[in-house]
Amino acid sequence: MTTSPITLRDAEEQHAAQLFALVNASRDALGQWLPWVETSQTEAQVREFLQLRACERRLGASRTCLIEMDGQPVGVCDLHSISHHDRRAAIGYWLADAYVGRGILPQALQQLLSIAYQELGLHRTEIITAAANLRSCAVAERMGFQQEGVLRGYLYIRGRHWDARIYSLLAPEWNAAP
Repeated sequence: MTTSPITLRDAEEQHAAQLFALVNASRDALGQWLPWVETSQTEAQVREFLQLRACERRLGASRTCLIEMDGQPVGVCDLHSISHHDRRAAIGYWLADAYVGRGILPQALQQLLSIAYQELGLHRTEIITAAANLRSCAVAERMGFQQEGVLRGYLYIRGRHWDARIYSLLAPEWNAAP
């Protein structure tokens, strides 16, 4: 378990080199479940992704954050597919291999949920993860998300279709958490 404070910072274009290095160091583990890893083969591709997310942030469609420990990036979490009309968003997250299992992700996701519910005024957040990605499913469940169902053949990763689990957390449930 980590004792260092975990902070979130908006991911910007200037973070491309650091993020690329993290992805590259954890490529096999991340690529097992995250299809975007295949299209993140160069620092320039990561920079393009960050430019796209900066545009989406200005439009209110996403919020991509670096997860930092001791001032250094260790992963990313985000709100994407934000619908202000329906007051909902999807959540994505990943950590570099060296930081998995250290209690970092729950701290980061609590901060992200605070952004979602307090700052953005959302009512619902959801996590969609491969049903076979047991670590990611466990994160959602530990964070109080409720599994709503299984989406058959929903994800296409490394040439194969995977079932996905969809989890949700509503603002009143988050506010009621101890």
